[in-house]
Amino acid sequence: MKKIAFVLCGTVLFGALFLAAPAGAETLYVSDELIITLREGKGTQYRIIKSLKTGTPVTVLEPGDKYYKVRIRSGEEGFVLKQYMTSAVPKKEVIASLKKKLARLEKQLTETDKGRGSMQEELNSVRQDQRQTLQQLQEKTAALQALDKKYEDLKVRSQNVLSLSEERDRLQGENTQISAELISLRDENKSLMRTAMIQWFLAGGGVFFLGWLIGKVSSKNKKRGGF
Repeated sequence: MKKIAFVLCGTVLFGALFLAAPAGAETLYVSDELIITLREGKGTQYRIIKSLKTGTPVTVLEPGDKYYKVRIRSGEEGFVLKQYMTSAVPKKEVIASLKKKLARLEKQLTETDKGRGSMQEELNSVRQDQRQTLQQLQEKTAALQALDKKYEDLKVRSQNVLSLSEERDRLQGENTQISAELISLRDENKSLMRTAMIQWFLAGGGVFFLGWLIGKVSSKNKKRGGF
């Protein structure tokens, strides 16, 4: 806003000077190392209005062969000798202008340095955040790798457990089958034992009966022989 106000003020001032000065008016300067007089007329007999130092700018109102009618910044008008006027900007004005420009550049440089320092601090902060983020990423990556290893170990263990479970089921099935066969064999053994006992009993009874029968026959034969 200050810059815009400054530009507007400069524009208004320039416009005022432009309107006040005649068309084609030229700005000249008092030559170096001089103090000249601004008089009411063309000659030393006229009253001195003001003394003008080196570097004083004047606006030429009426050019002449020996005198110029001019207006100074205060608005006063008068005549000055042409020989003491020059269109070249005086060295003092140039030096002053250069000093102002240098001061402005130094100020800009200082502000730039401050801005660069602020940017450097911000950059350092960003780099620090980047380092912290990278460290966190590395830690998370290591943790993820550890979880992956645990997962792989768990898969292997699960496969082993599954194999053991299948082997256990198979053995249980075989054990059940063997138990059934053993029960069947026991039943068959009992049945065979019963059959053997019966056969033995029958065999023993038959022998006894046969012996008895033979004894009876022998007794009868003996009795018949006795008659």
